[in-house]
Amino acid sequence: MNLISKKNTIWISFLILSLPVVNFADILTPFSDNIHIAKINGEIIKEYDVFGYPASVKDRKKLTETERQKLISDYIFNRILQTEGSVPEVLNSEDYKENFDALLSKNAVDRFRQSLLNERFFNKKMIEKHYNSNKEKFSENGVRKDELVIADIKKSKEKEITKFIKDYLEKLIKENNVKYNEDMFLQISKIDAKDVDEFSEKLKTIGLTKELISFEKQRIEVNQLYNQIKQIKPYHIKSLSDTGVLKNLVDGKILNSLLVMKAKKEGMTGNKTVIEKTKDQMKYFVAKRYNEILTSDSKFVPTKDEMIDYYISHKNDEELKSKRKMWVFEIFKEYNNKDNKEDNDKVKVAIELENIRQKILNGDEFEKYAKFYPRPHSKDGELGFIFETDHAMIGKTASKMKEGEISDLIVQEKAISVIKVTKVQESMLYKFEYVEEIIKRNLIVIKRDKFLEDYRKDLFNKYKVEMIVNNSEEKK
Repeated sequence: MNLISKKNTIWISFLILSLPVVNFADILTPFSDNIHIAKINGEIIKEYDVFGYPASVKDRKKLTETERQKLISDYIFNRILQTEGSVPEVLNSEDYKENFDALLSKNAVDRFRQSLLNERFFNKKMIEKHYNSNKEKFSENGVRKDELVIADIKKSKEKEITKFIKDYLEKLIKENNVKYNEDMFLQISKIDAKDVDEFSEKLKTIGLTKELISFEKQRIEVNQLYNQIKQIKPYHIKSLSDTGVLKNLVDGKILNSLLVMKAKKEGMTGNKTVIEKTKDQMKYFVAKRYNEILTSDSKFVPTKDEMIDYYISHKNDEELKSKRKMWVFEIFKEYNNKDNKEDNDKVKVAIELENIRQKILNGDEFEKYAKFYPRPHSKDGELGFIFETDHAMIGKTASKMKEGEISDLIVQEKAISVIKVTKVQESMLYKFEYVEEIIKRNLIVIKRDKFLEDYRKDLFNKYKVEMIVNNSEEKK
């Protein structure tokens, strides 16, 4: 149920440093209504712009108010960077040009394909005829809706459209002399295998570098078919006996090249609508690339003095200090209640080691017993320096002990121990040189975060960002 009160909407200047924090319960996001949540230079930003449209209740997530505000803020920041990032350093970069050209080609092909379908299936005459066949069906509130007409034509002529596209591609293939190795495809189609793995292994024996398709300088080899087959579902294995299916698995790249050539020839790459669509899509790339430029490590490298100041002021940080370590001797004996040996009984082993422990506490030498009860692969019971995280319970016990102390019985899985700490090396601050890179990394992060905080605040002011805060949210 929608609990949003639109009458109680409050408009406030939206500054990242002063986002309102409300201690509500988790909020189902997105809301069921596409409410107004922010403004950029007067442009309304809606709920679904940020969080997407919920296809079902399952698509909605529980977020705290703080989490919602952060996602809204990030969305707005990204939108602004799409504009701010349109600078020569981004637009003239090789990766921008490469991505733009690839996307332009894709959009040109899409438009060319649609122009073919429009000419054949969705021309004015056909749309008019289809509309007249059932005017009521293709109208809303008495108004004609051509999109309903087109959708119905697509549905009713789905098979014809599919065949038309297939025939057109085959025509392109012949016109451009694309060469398929028919004998090789036939040989592959005759592979008898019970599953994908067996088919793939048999395909390897044919030769992964053998040519399947060629067009101009492009060449498709068996290894590309091998990679595709490895990804198919088990129930598709029988379809691999069809050479047409095999071809369809690998000829997409070449077919795309043919369509790009055709689209260019028809002037689609120079089409104003195609170019504008591509530019609009590239805004996401622009924002990402510009953000990378703004936040590159090289812009925030600290000075030596800054690193030394950090070293001194963070001298108690664990990452700048060595860990406390203890030199440990151990008396160790395994037990096993499942075998028939009486001496291996857990209680008997505990009694035996406790008696030894009492003798040591009364003056006997610990190391003497350690030699006769050593942990496997230790040197006469000498474990050497260990940390709290070493040997599970042994390390944890040793970390709480002082030099010269004897532990109580340490019961472990299948073994019991007694330990003695003979030396303790307390945690010490590393020399500056040892932790210089850690300090540098930390300062880069701190300086970058501060820059982004201030930069975001400045941009939100520049673009007159406002946020609409509702007194009641849809909660669960």
